[in-house]
Amino acid sequence: MTPELLKGFYRIAVFVLGVSIALLFVVKPNTAEFVVTVLSIGVGSALLVLVIVTSRYFNQ
Repeated sequence: MTPELLKGFYRIAVFVLGVSIALLFVVKPNTAEFVVTVLSIGVGSALLVLVIVTSRYFNQ
């Protein structure tokens, strides 16, 4: 995997995670928007972990 591709996925993951965390303080709990925001945090975190693990695997 090229470093540029990993860097792109890293930026996407940080963006999704950052925006989702910021929205967490704005949306009301027990609404559909809150559930989507929490799921977005999960997806962003999973993507970030996947990018870090893949980066370390290919750099060895």
